[in-house]
Amino acid sequence: MRVSKNWLSEYIDLSKYSDDDLFKYINFHINEIESYKPMVNATNLTVGRVLECTAHPDSDHLHVCKVEVANNEVLQIVCGAPNVDKDELVIVALVGAVLQGEFKIKPSKIRGVESNGMLCSLQELGIEEKYVPEAYKNGIYNFKEGTVKPGDDPLKALGLDDTVIDLELTSNRSDLLSIEGVAYDLCAALNEKINLKDVKVNFVDKKNPISVKVDTDKCYKYNLRYVEGVKIKESPMWMKARLVASGIRPINNVVDITNYVLMEMGQPLHSFDADKLGNKVVVRLAKNGEKIVTLDNIERELQDTDVVITDGKTPLCVGGVMGGLSTEVTNETVNIALEAAYFDPLSIRKTSSRLNLKSESSVRFERKIDYDRCERALDFACELLEKYADAKVYKDLASDIKVKMPKKYVKITADKINNVLGTELSDKFVNELFDRLNYKYEKNNLEYNIELPSRRMDLEQSAQDIIEDVARMNGYDNIPTTIAQTRDKGYLTYSQKRTRLVRQILAFMGLNEVVNYSLIKESELGYYISKEDLKEPVKVLMPLTEDRAVMRESLLNGVIENIAYNRARKNDNISIFEIGNVHTVNTETLHLAIALNGIYSSLEWKDDKLVSGFFTLKGILEALFDKLNFKVSYKPCKEIDAFHPGRCAYIYHGQNKIGVIGELHPRFAKEHDCKDTVALEIDLTDLINENKGLKYESINKFPSVSRDLAIVVKKDVEADTVLNVIKNTGKKTISNIRIFDLYTGENVGEDEKSLAFSITFEDKTKTLETKDVDDMVERIIKKLEKECNARLR
Repeated sequence: MRVSKNWLSEYIDLSKYSDDDLFKYINFHINEIESYKPMVNATNLTVGRVLECTAHPDSDHLHVCKVEVANNEVLQIVCGAPNVDKDELVIVALVGAVLQGEFKIKPSKIRGVESNGMLCSLQELGIEEKYVPEAYKNGIYNFKEGTVKPGDDPLKALGLDDTVIDLELTSNRSDLLSIEGVAYDLCAALNEKINLKDVKVNFVDKKNPISVKVDTDKCYKYNLRYVEGVKIKESPMWMKARLVASGIRPINNVVDITNYVLMEMGQPLHSFDADKLGNKVVVRLAKNGEKIVTLDNIERELQDTDVVITDGKTPLCVGGVMGGLSTEVTNETVNIALEAAYFDPLSIRKTSSRLNLKSESSVRFERKIDYDRCERALDFACELLEKYADAKVYKDLASDIKVKMPKKYVKITADKINNVLGTELSDKFVNELFDRLNYKYEKNNLEYNIELPSRRMDLEQSAQDIIEDVARMNGYDNIPTTIAQTRDKGYLTYSQKRTRLVRQILAFMGLNEVVNYSLIKESELGYYISKEDLKEPVKVLMPLTEDRAVMRESLLNGVIENIAYNRARKNDNISIFEIGNVHTVNTETLHLAIALNGIYSSLEWKDDKLVSGFFTLKGILEALFDKLNFKVSYKPCKEIDAFHPGRCAYIYHGQNKIGVIGELHPRFAKEHDCKDTVALEIDLTDLINENKGLKYESINKFPSVSRDLAIVVKKDVEADTVLNVIKNTGKKTISNIRIFDLYTGENVGEDEKSLAFSITFEDKTKTLETKDVDDMVERIIKKLEKECNARLR
């Protein structure tokens, strides 16, 4: 919300407060300030009259001007604007002036002709082009004769000698979406009395020719005034300046007046061309498939949840969102019907979001407006139409009220406030704060029965909201700091410790942690999950964008996107992990995802590089599991489209499938710019909750014996199956076993493969003899022949 300081000054005498004071009071007692700055930063400006304007002797577009800037002071200024002419009143930047972008004006020679200043356009003062009138977009600004004289301050004449306070509002403080609302709070903070506008309309004693009927409870009330004899023309300069300060582009007096009232009182208004409207207004819900062409000249299809303003049959306006083209006010408009209504906030939010139509009006309706201010704001607009559009306003108000808003009350005492805040505020001081906040209340002994003001839509029937207002006005910095009175000590749960340990282990292995959005595209849900494991997703009811429409069911959506993002920026060696929650309609579980791309580690001095691959990633995972004493097994996986069907495996803990590991499919990797990427994801539930502890053993004092064993099995026999047979056969004497070779080719059948194992034997009670080891190897070979149909190579 952009607030004009000059506008605020109509409600409060701010002359005794410096900008530093105002910044402090607003920022500490009302709302956080995003920016506080002059509307125009240009300095050393004046109004000048062009006495002479001749062509430059050495240019086909420059002019040499003699400009009177004060009594008997004439400057020669070279100007290139196409609209400069004799007798024009212009804005002059004198020597020493500083314009937009720190541009300093100095005496100079332009193609041999001296120039002592500059004739300025509004853009050169720092006004955005969208706010500049069409006639002056390509040239300098000219004042109308009689409005100023040489030597006057042009910023004051234009209403640009103002300061704009940009408030970063929270969604609940919709009362601050108006100058009047900000003034109420600022008066409370400064302990000043607010000067409210006294609205006076000279009504014409005529009956409103238009009747109003509300047929839906999505419109609480609807008011309509008939205004005749409107003259469409330019708005006064001060009004245009205040609209520009508020971030609104001036258009014409009728449109500007409705926008002016919107910004001052927070009440959205809409004006219809009364001659196109007919003699009846019916507010109802739209019919499914009903269509309307809105003011932006786009045909929109409506649903039965949208509020429409009709002539009894045809939709003329999307209530609270945008008017229709058929009843638009144009330069030929003579009579208007002016609307002030209160629409259901949720209904307006749904309609504006679905139609992608956000406006100053819809934002205010969505966040709630002051129910009791509708009629006053409507009459204020009529008063301005009388003054600045030569209009006549009919006395009769057409109105229909569907839903009445009851008054809300809260009971509270100073003791309750102090108990919550830890303060020692006196009852007298609390009473003064309530008066400053313009609360209406009745006091019974020490208890206040407060009627919540209708302008404060954020206040609920709860003492907490009143206490918050007291804390805000007293100053949050005045709340005493105390130490919590508790004997409880904070601690990490076992699962939290294990999760933290996982992070530490992966970081020590050179991986960087990432954090990604929990929301993804719905079309990306099944990328890294098999169809069997994909569950019903959690969908966002009204997503801001399709890219953030559903809750993720896999962390790999974000992690693989991180890989692609880095590769696109020439960062090819990436090792990252993420720990976070994934969601379905019925579950929320903690997962771990890891992705590697490029070189995992290197010793450049000896040209030794470890390229990221499936077994590199598997080694990282197994190192993690070893540290945590967690046992897993692997089974082939071919069901997930994103992974290579021959280089992918499910990860099992006992009988539970807890994750997947693999290399991305070349086609998928190419489409997503993540070539040669390996990734894994596991459910951490078992890992962080399993508490087997660690068992320590003394070093065996007897020597170990190693034997290599190469066997041939069918290609469909899993290496894990062979490993388990070997372990189970010699589990009492085998201390370690690893696969060190996989071979297919000569001397091995086409449907066969050769696996080579290194097996370490040891006995804690004696030194193993050769015969003991030979017997064990023989038993292993026989067992493999029987269970795996294996043969010795």
